Amino acid sequence: MITNERIKNYWEDYADMFTETLRREIASSRPEAWRELILSNGPGREHMRILDVGTGPGLFPIILSQAGHEVTGIDITENMIARARENVAQAGQKATLLTMDSQVTTFPDGSFDMVVCRNLTWTLPDPPKAYREWYRLLNRGGRLIVFDACWYLWLFDEEERRRVAGYEESLNGLMEGELDEMSRQLFMSDKHRPQWDLEELSRIGFRRVFAELDLTDRIWGEAGPEKKSPLKEFLVGAEK
Repeated sequence: MITNERIKNYWEDYADMFTETLRREIASSRPEAWRELILSNGPGREHMRILDVGTGPGLFPIILSQAGHEVTGIDITENMIARARENVAQAGQKATLLTMDSQVTTFPDGSFDMVVCRNLTWTLPDPPKAYREWYRLLNRGGRLIVFDACWYLWLFDEEERRRVAGYEESLNGLMEGELDEMSRQLFMSDKHRPQWDLEELSRIGFRRVFAELDLTDRIWGEAGPEKKSPLKEFLVGAEK
């Protein structure tokens, strides 16, 4: 199994690049689209305590604190948290930003109304453990909202490989250096998602689970390379 330490060391070097991506996103219409998508799938409470797991450079803490919510962001990488603190302050917002393992947090039971994450679960050594932990952190009626994609299923599944045929150039960026090796070992890489997530979340005990299979039009519209990519970002939601 790939260790947390190896994953942490890999992503430490990407903090500056992800910050540049965040700045481009902030200057676009996407923050509003992300905020609407998150909150419309939340529990509908006026003032929420929200945990952003794998916060990276801090996009979700910025846009959710702008909506008046109390946001905590955690990330296993120190460099990401350092950049997130700078970015949140530069945006004129306040959030609690902590270096922490998303699979084993230090928060008390029922601390949050929402737990959100984007493009994190595919990187985790033990996603079932993470889902159990996030279930623990939610209060009754709280919602989990996960954004991700089947980034590497095409390496394992012949039907998926045929589906993405012709997009090799865009997929090659997912297979560079150490990431090539890690992607073949990560727990989520060979899973058919979001079906796997829905089944696992139900097994853990979430009362209601749901999914949206393709967020392309809702987030990117007609612009950007995401529109052309065969790998579509999905939403998985669950209520405790």
